[in-house]
Order: sequence, then structure tokens, then C-alpha cells
Amino acid sequence: MRSAHDFEVEQMSKELELQSQKQSSEQRFELFMNRLMSDRKTWILIDEHGCVMLTDGDEDLVPFWPSEETARLWASDEWSDCQPKALSFDELMEKWIPGMEEDDLAMIIFPADDLKGRILHPWEFSLAVTKKQEKLARKN
Repeated sequence: MRSAHDFEVEQMSKELELQSQKQSSEQRFELFMNRLMSDRKTWILIDEHGCVMLTDGDEDLVPFWPSEETARLWASDEWSDCQPKALSFDELMEKWIPGMEEDDLAMIIFPADDLKGRILHPWEFSLAVTKKQEKLARKN
């Protein structure tokens, strides 16, 4: 059972994420990675056709968000029929990363309203996850 303190911390975290739209791509990436490591999940948007994608020039990007709330912020206007969907850490790393690599898709991590976000190829994201896990292991 969650304590009042846990609920308060979760609410503060959600507020920070919603305010994070004003932060740099790197700051949002760091927030995303911290949530991915603690919650062991990430969020995408889906509709009846599948996962929402963005295009940056010639590159097709799959957007990922750190929470249901931040993903839901994007479910408006042309995407108003989209719903946030959680992906577990294992599902992301074992299914989505190889699948995106195979389909030549890149990731845009926690994009802001102006479509700016850290863009990574799946293999780069895998390396970033490994580095983050090693850093956390050293702290413990």
C-alpha cells in the first residue's frame, strides 16, 4: 500500500514532468532515463493503426515519454484519437529496440511541444541504457 509520502512524491514528479516542456532536450532525456530506470516502463501513443510516429526530414521517429501524463499531453489536435500505452522495460529493450533497428526507425525521447527532443538510433539508446545502468550500479 502506498503511503501519503509516496503519493506526494509521485504528484511532485508529475508536475515536474509537465513543467519540463520548457527544459532542454538533454534535461528531458535525463528525466526520461531516470524514470525509465525507476519505473521500468515508458509510454508511447497508439491509435487504431498502431504507434504514432513523427517525421524529421527523411527520418521516421517513434516518440517515447516518461509517463502517461506527458504522453497524454500529445494526444490532442490531430492525435486526439490516440491513447497512451505503457511499454515495460523488457518489452522496450527486447522487442521494440530490435524491431526499430530492423525497420530503420529512430527514437525521439520526450519531445517538447516544438517537436524538439533527443533523437537516437536504437543502438545508441541501448548504449545509453547500459551506461545508465552501470552508473546506478556504482552508486549502490
